[in-house]
Amino acid sequence: MMAETTQLELVTPAKIMVQKAAEMVVAPGVEGLFGVLPRHAPMLADLARGVIEVHENGKIVNRYMIDGGLADVTPKSITILAERAEDLNAADAADLNVRADNASEAEAEFLRAVAASL
Repeated sequence: MMAETTQLELVTPAKIMVQKAAEMVVAPGVEGLFGVLPRHAPMLADLARGVIEVHENGKIVNRYMIDGGLADVTPKSITILAERAEDLNAADAADLNVRADNASEAEAEFLRAVAASL
């Protein structure tokens, strides 16, 4: 029997970064981390800079660092709107630091924070 899932969508102004089913999503709320499971009560939550963790089979399978944002949770999904986001599974610290050198101040500060978290 397959585990029940909730649909995760992570969206930045530039693109839809993630669209996938997950057993649980942990997000960095401004009041602390919170987990979203299937059939979660609807809510809107402000997000702080931090890491979105995607869980499958009791393990973290993907990690995305966001620069704050908003989470829209329904019983079937969690949609995260973030100004900036990076896939930590695919991130490379050297590449992030090079990109930071050529970015706006806010973007550069976020990229360096991502690089430091790797």
